[in-house]
Formats: sequence, C-alpha cells, structure tokens
Amino acid sequence: MFTQEVLENNRRRKIYGFIEKNPGVYLRRLQRDLRMPLTSLEYHLNYMVRKGVIFGEKDGRYRRYYVKQLDSEEKKILSVLRQKRMREIVLFVFLAKKAKYNHLLKELRVPPSTLSFYLKYLVDHNILARHKIGRENIYTIKSEDQVAKMLISYKSSFVDRLVDNVLSTWMETEFRKKKDNNLET
Repeated sequence: MFTQEVLENNRRRKIYGFIEKNPGVYLRRLQRDLRMPLTSLEYHLNYMVRKGVIFGEKDGRYRRYYVKQLDSEEKKILSVLRQKRMREIVLFVFLAKKAKYNHLLKELRVPPSTLSFYLKYLVDHNILARHKIGRENIYTIKSEDQVAKMLISYKSSFVDRLVDNVLSTWMETEFRKKKDNNLET
C-alpha cells in the first residue's frame, strides 16, 4: 500500500501531519493535542506503523513516533529536547558553553537530586560531557553541531521561547566566528 492511500483517511492524515511537525512526539501528547480518543489514535498509529508510513520507537517509558527514519544520535537528542527540564539544562549549557553544577542548580531552581538525575542521564546518553576539575563538575555539550542541527530543524515544534533565544544567540556567535576567520585569511 502506498502512503497516499493510507493517508486518504482524514484522521490518519491529521496524525501524520502532526508527527511530521513534531517528530519524536509520544502517544499521550498526540492524544491531548489532536483531541482524539485513545483507542482510535492507537488503532491509526499501529496501522500506519505496520504500513511503514510512520516509525514508532520505544524510548524509556515513551513510544515516540517519526515520519522519517532518524539515526540513533538524532533520536537521542530529539527525545531529550522533547522533555522540558532536560531541554532547559541542554539549552543552558549550550548557551554558556560550559556550566558548573552549582550554577545549574542556582539557575534552574530544581532540587539537587533531580538535577543530578537529569545530568547523569544526559552524560550517560552522550549529550553532555562531564569534566571533573578538583571537586567541581563542569558540563559541556558533546556535539554542539548535532544539537544545533536538531534545534534548527525542529524549531517550530518547540513552543519554547528559550529555544528561540538560544538559537539566535548561537547563530550570531557562529556568524561572528566565521566572519572573523574570513578576515584573518
């Protein structure tokens, strides 16, 4: 069966369009935003997955959906960016280039155990790198270009002003770096 035929159904077309704009979205968010009964939504999602129109992948306790196959690095980054608190941590470190644990704790105003949990998760999934200097932990983004690519590609699916601010600052910085490099040569 072809994608066109599968998407002739209005509900499937609506689901597909939403997933296309919000890759990595999970079931409950789809249900909430599309205001569709859960059983009906699950039926259509399973049908489209079976037909190869969308891809569903288990990510911890969520099943995330995509319209195109992403590589494993992109999926990891996107699934982290879909979670508000983790997105805030990644964006904060992204903007600061490096961040100390105590500074993150103060800025994000989360309990220390919660921040430690998130940071461990981000380090274990190779999104952040932890550098121990003396007794302090300093965190940096492992692959800044990869994170920037995901933020730029899926910017419209994040309803977060922080994403806009981080991207505009990063793009200005990158533009300045390239301009300075061109002047030197």
